[in-house]
Amino acid sequence: MENLKDKIKEIITDKNLYIFTIITIVFFGALCKLQYAPDTYSVFTNELMHSVKHFLSCGRIVTAVATYVVMGILKLSNEWTYILSYTFAMICMIIALYRLNRLIQKDIKNHIISAIIAILILINPFSLELFLYIEKGIMVLSVLLCVLAVEQIDKFFQGNKKSIIWAGILMIIANCCYQGTVGLFVAISLMYIIKYSKNIKGFIVNNVIVALTYGIPALLNFLLVRFFFTNARVNGEMIFSESIAKVIDGTKRMLVNSYDLLPKYVFLAIIVIILGIIIYKAIRENISTKEKALKILSAFYLMAGTLFATVAPQMLQDTNSIWFVARSSYPMAAIIGILGLYLFSKFDIKEIVKDIVICICIVFLLIQYVYFMDYTRDNYIGNYLDKQVTTQIYQEILNYEEATGNTVDTIAIYRDKTPQYVYPELKASGDINIKAYSADWCVSRILKFTGREFKVIEANQEIKEQFEQKSWDYFSPEQIIFENNIMHLCVF
Repeated sequence: MENLKDKIKEIITDKNLYIFTIITIVFFGALCKLQYAPDTYSVFTNELMHSVKHFLSCGRIVTAVATYVVMGILKLSNEWTYILSYTFAMICMIIALYRLNRLIQKDIKNHIISAIIAILILINPFSLELFLYIEKGIMVLSVLLCVLAVEQIDKFFQGNKKSIIWAGILMIIANCCYQGTVGLFVAISLMYIIKYSKNIKGFIVNNVIVALTYGIPALLNFLLVRFFFTNARVNGEMIFSESIAKVIDGTKRMLVNSYDLLPKYVFLAIIVIILGIIIYKAIRENISTKEKALKILSAFYLMAGTLFATVAPQMLQDTNSIWFVARSSYPMAAIIGILGLYLFSKFDIKEIVKDIVICICIVFLLIQYVYFMDYTRDNYIGNYLDKQVTTQIYQEILNYEEATGNTVDTIAIYRDKTPQYVYPELKASGDINIKAYSADWCVSRILKFTGREFKVIEANQEIKEQFEQKSWDYFSPEQIIFENNIMHLCVF
């Protein structure tokens, strides 16, 4: 009991805990107010078991259970469900930063550098999307579980054989939270493979251990989805050549464009700069040519391994479901911090070089912060515009019902000549900040917020051709044609 009290006292008096709390609030604090993604409207309006079954079909068992407990047993309102999920996400991120920093400090004694590296790894450019879904708490829990699993791998490499069991259990749970983040375990563990490998044989064995600790839980989750649930992403057709082409194209967009979550080439440029410093330091060291080559190859091994851990899950999906977006590419965005960890743990860095690297990292984080705030602001603006459109549509329904005496209970959905997935002048990336009215399945869900439920039917071909001749940027009453109890609605 005394040891536990001492441990708790050590943690709550550690200034790093409060530093990471402030950093997390700085990057994600603006999202404290209820915000929506199209999926959020679905979760809030679907029957409870529909949402639970959907998450189960995706292999996200922890999310399914959490949804059932929060919305089914506790029966929390939409607002309180969001607050709980958001608060849990913030707590998980703070703990993940704190624990990763403590692990890094074993190899980097400079506390400022270790803290910056932890932030670069976990609050990376693609982390924003993890906070834009209602299940954000469980998605970030997956990140925390990956960090805890890396701690266990570190202990295993030090000789604690039981730790590998705990690492496997943590990774099973992480996969059942959200599969898009679990590659982070591999990305960070690569550093500890390098650290504890004394020879080629040890290197190979350590790689196999990490691969199995990552691969077995991932395979179990995959088999669970494929054989116990129905999910189009793993039950569809896989065309290898097309899958490869989509993966190559997605990888280019990820590294070069960073999904527009950073200025073009910035992400790639920082990687090249850090790799350049590593190569320069390795060449300048007074060691054998073989040792120099190994140090340089180790840096590229980190790059290749992290890229593989990010891309490999995409290849398990059917070809049409391959979709490179920030949330599923989260592990790759950690590479800047991981390369920084390698640089400062494996080389003797002079103060001037250290200061330059720190300045580069801080500038990078500032750019990232500006983009985070831009996307966060535009998310709320998009939510407001969705609400306005919904209000206008509902008012048109009420006006029609009052004038005719008909009751509208059915809708047919159409698209204009140039449908847009985001409102004009708002930042969007992949699924981030898209309009609720951009997805046909979401239209009936957001309209349900009016207190009415509408049946969706197939479009009328004549009306469809009529709408396809027109184009709108914002809502207009002309986008609605009423027919008895049916509303023909054209989204724009």
